[in-house]
Amino acid sequence: MDFITMLQLPVLDTNEVLKIAQEIADIERKEERPRMPKVSIRTHCDSASGFFVNYDSQKQVVLLCDIYDRDAQFQYIQVHSISSISLSNINKYGYLLSDGTIPLVPDASEIPTMLQLKKDIHSLELEVKGLLEKEIAIAYKSDETPEGLEKFYASKVISLLKETLSKIAADNLAKEAFTKSISTINFNLGQENKSSLEKEVISITIDTSKGLKSYPKAAALQGLIEKGL
Repeated sequence: MDFITMLQLPVLDTNEVLKIAQEIADIERKEERPRMPKVSIRTHCDSASGFFVNYDSQKQVVLLCDIYDRDAQFQYIQVHSISSISLSNINKYGYLLSDGTIPLVPDASEIPTMLQLKKDIHSLELEVKGLLEKEIAIAYKSDETPEGLEKFYASKVISLLKETLSKIAADNLAKEAFTKSISTINFNLGQENKSSLEKEVISITIDTSKGLKSYPKAAALQGLIEKGL
């Protein structure tokens, strides 16, 4: 992130910062080599630092971890005691801190080819068949040839669909309703999150107006799908 980009960042309260740090951590923990956010927290009477691991909004506790000489250290911090937070090791996540005003710029290695997208969709179809015990055709629909960022977004939709359909498969009632009503899933990118069902074809639009930040969570997408069944 350069200096001009930093000047676009809005003021966030500490609860918002914790939620964003949690979102970054949830993305990174799925990677082969996670780069968790580095966090320094100042409380009303002390300070703490380490790698951000988890934030429980119900317990109102933050977990920081670090390792020195192979000795793990854990710090549990009550949210109500926090007076300030500083973040680092999050250069590529500026778009999360900006609420969409800073564009997402994925690394070139993260942008799939159309062939790779097709392979990933086919792999998802095979996995869904095992989960739902029914063949479901899945297709990415685009009016024009997708460019780099669109292909990146589409790859993230595939991951989102995988998580969502796994949730549906784990719920017997949802699974039954889904398999009776749907034989094809078409997805595209747009300016709102919505779905519609017509003749066993469900069309899903994923909102990219704020990059990945406007994507629905799996539970929210499940709700959108089930609402139309």
